[in-house]
Amino acid sequence: MMKTSKTIMILTLMIAMLLAGCSQSTSGKNEGGNTGSQGGEATAAPETGDKEPEKVKITIQYPKPDQEVERLAMDDRIKRFQQQYPHVEIAKSDWHYSDGGAATLGVKLAAGEAPSYFNTYATEAKILTDNGYAADITKYLNDYEFKDQLNEKLLDIFKVDGKYYSFPQGGYVMTIGINAKLFRDKGVELPGYDWTWDELIEAAKAVNEPEKGIAGFAVAAKSNAAGWNLTNFMYQAGEFVEEIKDGKVTSTFNSDAGLKVLELYRQLRWEHKVLPGDWNLENPDMSNLYKQGRLGIIFHNNSLNTGINDGGFNVEDAKIYPLPSMEKGSPNYAITGGNFFVINPQQSEAQQEMAFKFITYDYFKESGIENEAKKIEERQSKNQVYVPDLMPYYSLDSEYAVKMTELHAEYPGVVYEFDKEFLNVFNQNAKAEPPFHAQDYYAIMTNIIQEIFSNEKADLAKLLKEGSEKLQTEFLNKVEL
Repeated sequence: MMKTSKTIMILTLMIAMLLAGCSQSTSGKNEGGNTGSQGGEATAAPETGDKEPEKVKITIQYPKPDQEVERLAMDDRIKRFQQQYPHVEIAKSDWHYSDGGAATLGVKLAAGEAPSYFNTYATEAKILTDNGYAADITKYLNDYEFKDQLNEKLLDIFKVDGKYYSFPQGGYVMTIGINAKLFRDKGVELPGYDWTWDELIEAAKAVNEPEKGIAGFAVAAKSNAAGWNLTNFMYQAGEFVEEIKDGKVTSTFNSDAGLKVLELYRQLRWEHKVLPGDWNLENPDMSNLYKQGRLGIIFHNNSLNTGINDGGFNVEDAKIYPLPSMEKGSPNYAITGGNFFVINPQQSEAQQEMAFKFITYDYFKESGIENEAKKIEERQSKNQVYVPDLMPYYSLDSEYAVKMTELHAEYPGVVYEFDKEFLNVFNQNAKAEPPFHAQDYYAIMTNIIQEIFSNEKADLAKLLKEGSEKLQTEFLNKVEL
């Protein structure tokens, strides 16, 4: 009897070992991401036998109530995602990073109320990584089968010490819009793409008609957008705002180059008088003037949509230009940045993995092409023009870019065609935003602009010195490298 029992125990043990070996073999094939029809997607928990993956709940960033098209697209993505991953429960959050920035995010993280991921922008890379507000997604990115097709310029913005902390959604390089109809009506030739500050001023003066409510040029003068606009001119003058020296971050813009930029702004307002009479504008205000035909040149990165789709311009009347250089032959530096997805570092590994899968669900997929087609057809249904991204999340020499180009070619007259000469020069001098406390720096410069535009006798050197000292003492001195 004991011999029989012992034999049964041995057989049972052998069977268990055999099954364990099979399980390990199967599990090993799922690790690191497959490259089959699922697009390299691993499950949140290893599946063995009939065992279902553990339930995972993620909270997604849901579009704002006024974004009806985006909400429909998001609902469709949720449906498709849950068909593939039925073990994932999806909740919706209406909080966006723009609702309070890093300060509000810190509060939400402390309370455990932050979504599984959120959309942010390039200037936030330093503050988010320094404060531990962004999850390290390197392992997910390294296993992502389309990593080699991503736009590296965008990917590197959130790269710190060889680790990645965000996934790019799309980017931009600052541009300028020109209402060509105003120029044509005045018999004024359009400038070339290699224009300078002086040529910008002359062009603005040529179409400036304040008695008719038409301004030659406009830059933002309130909100952080004003300091952001001005920084492009800083770069063109050769001033890059900050530097790391002797192990510390130092403010540098109290310089001759910085003074040249403030003098340019003074001239635009008081000497050449090419700005709108009500100069206290932010981006939506400038957009309104431009689409109403009351602005010749606009410092605005979305001028094509603003002019053509919002203002009803003929396609040939809305021109897009690279930024001017300070003088012939000098770099026409322009700020580059973009939108990025950051994953909540407080989420579990399973939640972070599924958040990454949700973020990237339509990237490099046929569904992404289909979504692009839907956006084009939505514009077409409204007799509008679809303006493609100048700096998409994918590399412009990638296989996916070829597919997008082929799709765009199917909609002649609907998809905007950029001038090839413009494409050759618009981003050749793209430069990232200041890496430390950029938003605080922008706010300081906005206050300086307000003083210059409201006071013809403003002491530019004093304003520059005080602004630089404020950035240094209140912000940069607190940076730990």
